[in-house]
Amino acid sequence: MFGQSSVAPVQLTFSSIGVPGAGFTGVEGINSFGDVVGYYGGTSNGPFHSFVVRHGNFTFFDYPGGRSTVATGINDSGLIVGYAGSLSVRGFTYDGVTFFPIQRSGDSATFAIGINNTGTICGGTGTIGTTRGFELLGGHFKRISPPPGNFVYVYATGINNFGELVGWDETGGFALINGKYVSLNFPGADLTEALAVNDSGVIIGWYGKGGSIFGFAFANGRYTSFAYPGAKGTLPRGINNSGQIVGEYTSDFQTYYGFVTSSAWLGGWAVPDPRHYK
Repeated sequence: MFGQSSVAPVQLTFSSIGVPGAGFTGVEGINSFGDVVGYYGGTSNGPFHSFVVRHGNFTFFDYPGGRSTVATGINDSGLIVGYAGSLSVRGFTYDGVTFFPIQRSGDSATFAIGINNTGTICGGTGTIGTTRGFELLGGHFKRISPPPGNFVYVYATGINNFGELVGWDETGGFALINGKYVSLNFPGADLTEALAVNDSGVIIGWYGKGGSIFGFAFANGRYTSFAYPGAKGTLPRGINNSGQIVGEYTSDFQTYYGFVTSSAWLGGWAVPDPRHYK
């Protein structure tokens, strides 16, 4: 499945999402109902505030006492995951009423990034400058680190309902399937980050090449490249089981807007791949 194989461009239908007056709007996660979460700020340097959009309506929220609040994912029960802070960072879940903090003991920075329908959370924890990936279930942190394991930073960024994980380190993207790590590097790219995976095994992320950033999807042994029309940077962040992709785009790497695509069932993406579920 994970052979570095053919690349195909594809055209998607994009809808832009922007918070009025914000110089940065990023959409980070989407659930099966099309609810999206993200964050915004006056500039891409923050500070940031978060939002959830349901049926076209924005609801804004901030972690109590946090300088910045970054919502990163939402599952089908509406449970939101994210992180808050600046030099000291704390992860959280938010059910629309109550925030529950997530912090690995002894670490000054815990970034909660992905969540599935069982409530399993993934992310990175350590310090601002050095992180190790983690999977959190039942209050227990499990380390996620592809071999050789001596990276400065590792982030586990997405988890589906089968427990499949994706993430990235300084060498590129990776997937963790049935206990096995596999590298994900877009052919010819300067850098690749894998950021989310849905239940059909479609992995999405971004890659950099020649000073521009493009989105990619990987499924059934095939890479697919896509970009927001006219953008210099397209940074996908999340995908749901209908194939809708969310993220942000920019034309100048200063002002950013969020986006959501139409369902991306192209090139066989819709075919559930039972490759490693057995």
